[in-house]
Amino acid sequence: MTALLDAEGRAAPGTALARLQERGFVHEILGELKSGKEATVYLGRSPLGPVAVKIYRDAEVRSFKNDQRYLEGRWVGDARLSRAIQRRSGAGREALKAMWAAQEYLVLWEAWRAGLPVPEPLVGPHVSDITMAGEVVLMRFVGDPDAPAPRLSDALLDADEAADAFAQSVAAMKALWRLGLVHGDFSTYNLLWWQGRVTVIDVPQAMRADQPAAREVLAQDAASLVRTFARLGIEADADEVLRTVTAEH
Repeated sequence: MTALLDAEGRAAPGTALARLQERGFVHEILGELKSGKEATVYLGRSPLGPVAVKIYRDAEVRSFKNDQRYLEGRWVGDARLSRAIQRRSGAGREALKAMWAAQEYLVLWEAWRAGLPVPEPLVGPHVSDITMAGEVVLMRFVGDPDAPAPRLSDALLDADEAADAFAQSVAAMKALWRLGLVHGDFSTYNLLWWQGRVTVIDVPQAMRADQPAAREVLAQDAASLVRTFARLGIEADADEVLRTVTAEH
């Protein structure tokens, strides 16, 4: 487990995770589910049952592509903090982790309330709660504790299941676009498969559809989706996916 936790799954005092535990959002951390370059995801126990606890890594070891493109137009609210983020000072790195977590919460809440297939966020939607959570994103767990939902990149699907998963994925991309959002990293690596349903995950880099780079990023998402689904035996055209996603009806 991470150094933030003791042998009993309790967080170090004063950390964002400790604040969530003190307020009863999560009781304990049971084990690590996934460790990536941007964050580590743990299985936790909460009053609502199993939860996914995503803790963002330090900006120095994160690997979000083209950070600045996704940060454009996002309000920081403090000139000194903005400068610290630009310099990647200690305070700036901490602020950036919290900013990415807050962005993920905001996108999850918007998508969840609109009925899109994303994990249910469990902190918020009030800004004070999201701020209290710091670099920790708490979500409803997808899967069984002994068998977490696999990413589509890892799932073993027959031809019919793969075709259904692809159709659901395109529909989810279209629903995001109609909501005014572009995922920014849409592929089988960020789609879960559980009980015949697709769930979209990892949304901190999502941008508004009216941002200057949004159309370019959407085209990249369509190409990435087609490329990664090819490994599941699905042959599709990225331009056709893009036309489907942006069609009015």
